[in-house]
Amino acid sequence: MDRHASHVEVAPGVFLERMGLFFEDVVVGETYEHRPGKTFTAEESMTHTLRALEQTPALTDLHFHHRAGHDPLPVNPLHVLAVLTGMMTKTFSRIVANLAWKNVKFHGPVLAGDTIYAESTVVEKRESKSRPGQGIIQVATTARTHDGRLVCTFERTILIYGRGQGPYEAAGY
Repeated sequence: MDRHASHVEVAPGVFLERMGLFFEDVVVGETYEHRPGKTFTAEESMTHTLRALEQTPALTDLHFHHRAGHDPLPVNPLHVLAVLTGMMTKTFSRIVANLAWKNVKFHGPVLAGDTIYAESTVVEKRESKSRPGQGIIQVATTARTHDGRLVCTFERTILIYGRGQGPYEAAGY
């Protein structure tokens, strides 16, 4: 079985879509692009910012922002981080738990209208000592805008299922 196959043959001519990598599929040093990219709008950013109970006018009020002479609206960095985490989900969807985010750095603003793209490089991998059939991977993630501007970097440590583990077969995927 190809470890990167999007579909596996379960019977002659019958294919099951497969999402995400199992622990055994992950190789230190490999880089995974998380596609598609994500385009942010001012309305979306303001909505998510207010839902998080953040009320900073520069992030939630277009009139305030435009009176200050700025255009376009900056996207809340925490919303950017949440979206980046979601973008990683297709690649690393066999996750048991997020263990850590560290060295999170915002290198520049994401602005309304920007499309961001992310990629993660596997920097470490080891079997879990306390959870048989699961392993721990550490990835370094980089996000850039459509024009190549670096906007965010971070490291994330993830506990991930091994092949044949987790709820996937019972759930039909």
